Amino acid sequence: MASLTPAALVAQLEDWMRSGSVLPVGRPVGIEEWLPPLAAGIAPSAAPDLVCIMVGAPGVENTYQGIDGLFAGWRDWGESFERLDLIVEDVVEVPVGALIRVQQRAVTRHDAVAVEQRSAMLLRLRDGRIGAVEFHLDRATAERAAAG
Repeated sequence: MASLTPAALVAQLEDWMRSGSVLPVGRPVGIEEWLPPLAAGIAPSAAPDLVCIMVGAPGVENTYQGIDGLFAGWRDWGESFERLDLIVEDVVEVPVGALIRVQQRAVTRHDAVAVEQRSAMLLRLRDGRIGAVEFHLDRATAERAAAG
């Protein structure tokens, strides 16, 4: 497997988005639709000790191990919602890898409250492999993390 650079990672993500196979740009996609192909797509480039980090409110984060951790993290995050969609706005190259800026749209299980949040997903490279997949509820926090 070739060593990934931030530019190569972004190019790969953009190819997936253009094809519509993973996180198509501008279209709401439910978690059950986008997470399996994303996990399958990044698995070959994942470091053996890949972590998924779910970053919520300041000081609140949970870490999960491996590709299975991607599913566990989103299962834990999504349990409060009847429906949870992501809308990809764009993907940008950052010093540590790739930042995918998204809009989360959800409806809570309790009282069916509609919620929208500008968020981001950071794919962090380490030694040419994806070492971490970080989901940040707050986009500004993700952008600071992405700066290195």
